[in-house]
Amino acid sequence: MLTRFASAVCVASPAAALATVVALLVAEPRPEALYRLTSLWCIVPAAWGVWAMLAPRTWVPQQLPSWGALLGLLVGTVVIFGLNLPAHFLMDSPPAPMRGLAVLILAALYYCLWLVVRMVFRALARDERTG
Repeated sequence: MLTRFASAVCVASPAAALATVVALLVAEPRPEALYRLTSLWCIVPAAWGVWAMLAPRTWVPQQLPSWGALLGLLVGTVVIFGLNLPAHFLMDSPPAPMRGLAVLILAALYYCLWLVVRMVFRALARDERTG
């Protein structure tokens, strides 16, 4: 379980940091919106670690990318439709089809990042067996 948590955190931490830098560079400088976003991203690595530990035992490590894509769908739906985060940055809510596309893009991005989580998990598991 600890290997699952560690592998997810190792990928989520730099991804959240990079996303924060991109948001700071791209977004209109509105401190209240950025504060909420960067505060939320501080918990992303821990959430990814917990999500990795919740993965069904039969899915680890082979199906971790699919498990991550499911997380991307859940997070994307909540953040884009529930919290309407795009409206905080764009000053207007994009149309629903565009927000739906954003959820799918986020799920695909999560799938790719969880491919890396699977690679890190395998490396850590290999080191655990040999060390």
